[in-house]
Amino acid sequence: MPQMNSPQPNFIGHVFAHKLNYIASVLIKNGVYLSTLLKDTNIDQHRLNDREYKISKEQIIAFFRNILSLKIPGISLLLGEGIKPNDYGLYGCTLLSCKGLQDTLEFSIRYHNLVTKTVLMSLHIDKESGNSSIRFEDLLLAPDLTEFNIELQCAIVLSLVRECIDDRDFTFTQLKFSFKQPRNYQLYEKHFQCPISYENVHNEFVLTNEELSLPTPRSNPFAMPLLLAQCDIVLNSIATKNELLITINQWVASNMHKNICAEDLSNYLCITPRTLRRKLSSQGTSFREVVKELRCEAAIKLIQETKLTIEDIAASIGFNDVSNFRAAFKKWTGTTPGSLR
Repeated sequence: MPQMNSPQPNFIGHVFAHKLNYIASVLIKNGVYLSTLLKDTNIDQHRLNDREYKISKEQIIAFFRNILSLKIPGISLLLGEGIKPNDYGLYGCTLLSCKGLQDTLEFSIRYHNLVTKTVLMSLHIDKESGNSSIRFEDLLLAPDLTEFNIELQCAIVLSLVRECIDDRDFTFTQLKFSFKQPRNYQLYEKHFQCPISYENVHNEFVLTNEELSLPTPRSNPFAMPLLLAQCDIVLNSIATKNELLITINQWVASNMHKNICAEDLSNYLCITPRTLRRKLSSQGTSFREVVKELRCEAAIKLIQETKLTIEDIAASIGFNDVSNFRAAFKKWTGTTPGSLR
């Protein structure tokens, strides 16, 4: 029976901007203007290198789309290969201090909310087959960015693992992607240096269980208790702030098929509409944004995983006019419901 770690929940609230700051610095060195990368993102360029600065999913999506507009072949690999633990502050320092590759991977997954989390990672250990896998699930839910987001995270994980075990030649046993083989697939084979297959059920790295025992030369058992305590403080702070958003998301998800408004939600929470606006604003979002994101997520899942008509899907998430739904969906995802299906 495969063992699996418990991954963190889906994208809720804001995340730290570490990854975007690193990406921006790399592209600027390659002649790309920061203004190009930040176009239509509302990201404060003066705070981008602030380790405490947080951004929303919509800001990440706009930033990633600006990267893809550069049309640089293998851009996800270029960006992912250079990122190092030190680029992640406390998270990266603790990552290097973990004892053994398995502890390193388990820490990275458990504390992923401390960094710019754009994918859901999970570790699966199968004692019968002797193989393990690190799986990646897209959290941005923007179909035009899924491949880039997954590729980038895979490249980052390979770079971090090589750094932690101090072996620049380390390769995984296999890499599986859920999407179709891209035209420049040779770039991926050259970068990851392992067999790659496409159109699989999961996006995942495969490695042997023996490799999970690989040592991490820079592990620091004396510093780990202090570092983990600091990580827990930050993680608990994030979790506390997200409790309200989790409750709000659950209510909206249960009522999105209706004509809901912020006053309905404030009545449910037994707070005033003004207090609701203030609490959501402190999280960098609004009632309208929450409803939009959840409707988009639900629509994508229904389109991809069911045979419901587009009209039925539109009605199930609160659209009485299917043409309005099509227009909204195109704005949310950059594609049409029909194209996605």
